[in-house]
Amino acid sequence: MRRSLGNGWWIELPSAWVRERAKDGVATWCVPGRTLRVVSGGPWRCADGADIVASLDAELPPNPTGKVGEGGRDGIAHRAAWLYRQDGDVKFSLYGYNFIDATYLETVFISADTADLSWAFDAWRSVTRSVVSDQTMGASGD
Repeated sequence: MRRSLGNGWWIELPSAWVRERAKDGVATWCVPGRTLRVVSGGPWRCADGADIVASLDAELPPNPTGKVGEGGRDGIAHRAAWLYRQDGDVKFSLYGYNFIDATYLETVFISADTADLSWAFDAWRSVTRSVVSDQTMGASGD
């Protein structure tokens, strides 16, 4: 199901996902055992995709278990992600970024299940951006 993330950003999530109230500019979507946090960023301070990825790499938690960089599609110029495996209740998190021009969207996928990471990568790769406003498209995001 295509869901509005605001500011022209969209993601594909199964219908079971429920949006919680946004707090401090962070929207949260949940299903049992999984969480998605979304932050829509404004203009990036760097000039190009390589500079943006280098800047993010310096700001994210150290020692990721993996990094992914991809050319974009469907209105996205570039995608970058960092994967972390952790102890405790949270077993992994995927920090995903989608860029178009100098604007970006940060998505953080969290799950206790490390056996199936494909859902997080699929959702991150499903993010698109359109110049048509969310209201024009008739989506509320809820």
